[in-house]
Amino acid sequence: MGAKTALLVYADGDAGQALRNAEEFDRAATEALVARLLPGLKLVAVTDGNLGSNINPPAGLLYAGVFRDLTVICAAELGEIRPGDLRPGWLAEGAGRRVILHSMHSVSDFLGFAAWGADGTLERALCLSPGDGIVEDRGDRLPFERAYWAGRHPVEDDDEPYPLPFHPLDLGEDALAALCGFVIEGMPLAGMPDQGRVPLAGFRLGVPQMTLQRSHGRPIVQPSAIDVDSQVRRLGDGLDYLIVDVGGQNYLQAAIGGRYDIPAGVFWVERREGSPDLHFRCEVDTLEEVTEIYRGYLNDQDGWGDRHWEQIWL
Repeated sequence: MGAKTALLVYADGDAGQALRNAEEFDRAATEALVARLLPGLKLVAVTDGNLGSNINPPAGLLYAGVFRDLTVICAAELGEIRPGDLRPGWLAEGAGRRVILHSMHSVSDFLGFAAWGADGTLERALCLSPGDGIVEDRGDRLPFERAYWAGRHPVEDDDEPYPLPFHPLDLGEDALAALCGFVIEGMPLAGMPDQGRVPLAGFRLGVPQMTLQRSHGRPIVQPSAIDVDSQVRRLGDGLDYLIVDVGGQNYLQAAIGGRYDIPAGVFWVERREGSPDLHFRCEVDTLEEVTEIYRGYLNDQDGWGDRHWEQIWL
């Protein structure tokens, strides 16, 4: 199977030490956590799992555990994810604690990891693969990385040069050991936690009722209000457009001026109410107005307000 991870951790202190003590999770707190992460999504409990077996669950399943000093989340959407694409709501859930993301995949040689401090400040984020190269490299390099960047771990390949100065999975194992205290492959060191003894609650995820689509980055399925609000505020600062799609040709979309034939200095907000002949547009001047419309739309698809909406034909 190879080394694959799709892991998010919130830790009050040392994650490795907390994992060694993670013998029993709080089921009620875990269920409440998952409901906050995916608001409105139907969740069905499945057989409990563990960190060793379920660190990279298939699509449609999520495993999590809330422990005394630690929270663990394993979800398919964390697989092969750029740290910059982590849901804002999932990052915010770890406020006041250290947040660690680790995503690794042995088929594509993908590695993405990140760490945020208790105040939410990004400490380090790295994402790379031989296919895409280095796509994210933010923050100061951590001690366990330095030998790799110094060229002390070259990839021995007799056929052709490896496109990176080291193998992502080798660094990924060292990152996992340094940040979370354990490894997937290789001989575990004395004192490392046994992932198979860390229990996790399992959940089958229902069909999403809402999707947040962005001009850049992965779609966010069943977004929270924090997810939507934070992405709206990125319009013009990393995002060109944003769409909240609730299915059945019902959606709200906004785009920044100066693109897509939209006059500079304004935003176009459009909503469709089930068919092409029920498509409406309003023009607003500020990002705050766009945010207000989106907040209203999330509240039972309201948000018309007292603005002038013009019916348009596409």
